Amino acid sequence: MGGQNNANQGGKSGVFGSAVLITVIAVVLAIVNPNAKEYLTSFFASDSISERYLPGASAQFGVCEQLPRLEPKNKEVERFLRDTVESPEYHKEIINKLSGIIQIPSESYDELGLIGEDERWDVFYKMEDYIKAKYPTVFKNVKLDHANTHGLILTWEGSIPASEAKPILMLAHQDVVPVLADTVDDWTHPPYEGFYDGEIIWGRGATDDKGYLISIIESLELLIKSGFKPKRTVILAFGCDEEISGENCGRPISQFLHNRYGDDGIYLIMDEGSVGLQREFGQSFAMVSVSEKGYLDVGINVTSTGGHASTPPDHNTIGIMSEIITEIEANPFPGKVTTKNPMFSYLECAAVHAPEKSYPSEARKRLDQVSKCSPKAEQELAKILDDMRYYFKTSQSVGKINGGVKINAIPEAVTTLVNLRLAVETSVAEVKKHYESLIGPIAQKHGMLFEGFDSTHETSEVRKISLFGVDALEPAPVSPLDAEQFKILSGTIKNTLKPLENDSELIVTPYLMPANTDTKFFWNVTKNIYRFTPINLVQSLNRAHTTDEFIRAEEFVREPLFFASLILNADDAV
Repeated sequence: MGGQNNANQGGKSGVFGSAVLITVIAVVLAIVNPNAKEYLTSFFASDSISERYLPGASAQFGVCEQLPRLEPKNKEVERFLRDTVESPEYHKEIINKLSGIIQIPSESYDELGLIGEDERWDVFYKMEDYIKAKYPTVFKNVKLDHANTHGLILTWEGSIPASEAKPILMLAHQDVVPVLADTVDDWTHPPYEGFYDGEIIWGRGATDDKGYLISIIESLELLIKSGFKPKRTVILAFGCDEEISGENCGRPISQFLHNRYGDDGIYLIMDEGSVGLQREFGQSFAMVSVSEKGYLDVGINVTSTGGHASTPPDHNTIGIMSEIITEIEANPFPGKVTTKNPMFSYLECAAVHAPEKSYPSEARKRLDQVSKCSPKAEQELAKILDDMRYYFKTSQSVGKINGGVKINAIPEAVTTLVNLRLAVETSVAEVKKHYESLIGPIAQKHGMLFEGFDSTHETSEVRKISLFGVDALEPAPVSPLDAEQFKILSGTIKNTLKPLENDSELIVTPYLMPANTDTKFFWNVTKNIYRFTPINLVQSLNRAHTTDEFIRAEEFVREPLFFASLILNADDAV
């Protein structure tokens, strides 16, 4: 017995001595090499999982705490809403409204001229007429304003001045991406028929964004018919060109509302989301996008002298442009998961709420290190979750190239455009610097003048490579999660939406919008911008922007309940 105790004591002393030795080594290494601390932290923590990120740890550690359902105080109005949206007669009526608006081919094109000059804008007169015809009750109770002709702003005035109760704003867009003539026969049903097969409503715009537009107007219609009188002003705004950057309607609408309400004059903005309800890691999530990636189109021009193809240079403009594109694709932007990215909050939510076996253990191990801003862990976590990489990195896609007019003539100019969606941690300036570092040496190699993005000098030099930026947009500010507005939104989701499959709970989580919406024009009117579509978006966002776009009728008919309940709950907060 005594010998065993001595052995144990000796073992403890040995362990203690080893710990001291390791600590001394760590201190010395940290002094000699600043990167050693990062390495040692990663080494000793690599096989451990913090209790903070185990299933069920939410209550103990405050990670992704879920708020209770939030029911409107006006039970009579809520009962009217719920009874109505469950009515078969109502289902038929609202489905017909969506089918009808799908039949209006409100396409927006990249090369549209000015409103009033390009007749292709005239289709939006039909959109306005249709909305007015289907919702006479709404238009008797709202004030309609126009921003640049086709931007529609519907204001339902509250009983309390906007200076005392900031308005709630809901956005949608009337336009859709064009249907290519060559793909029409690939659709199960014609893209502008608005066909309803008893389960699914088919057609361009069903998901993006006419279903959303109809739903938020419908929410006002239901509230008005219920007898509800808002204290807080409610605003609906419908752009006409969200699919082509929003400069013709989205920006004018934001300017109109900013002029009316001023900086931070809006309580809350709701707009379409990219994922909605999803089941991932074996758990149902309501994914609320609280930020958007940035945007930049990089233009590259390569010019040189022309001539007859029988006496070509070793590298003509097309060859040099090919070299540039190859260099760009060979040097993609690195991926990393940081605490600045709302996706980290989502990964935390999944870690504590999803079944343990459904969440990658290697990802779980690195969450604690990422929370402490470990660069190595940030990169490793992105690699582990590579199927989600474009939520963690800047994407780049060469989308257009143009050069050469005749097969036997040396091309004098080639132009290409690269589309980039900027990670939340980066900036337009950093992306431009990266491209200049890649392309500048190629110009030098071929003895050509290089003009970077900010080049202002004029030159007569013909042989040159020039860079220019188009539609530059910084990543959106991250909307606060501790704000009253997010809590109201979260409680409304819990009260009106159900988990998918057989899950016991729907987890509300922050998320990131990888694309851009018209909300990019509204940063100055509120910090509380949330993008969420209250349906299960599947099959690449219900095939938005491609053939066979659709929306499930069973989910669509309940969307107005969510929006109307959100208005009620926001009104209760006054």
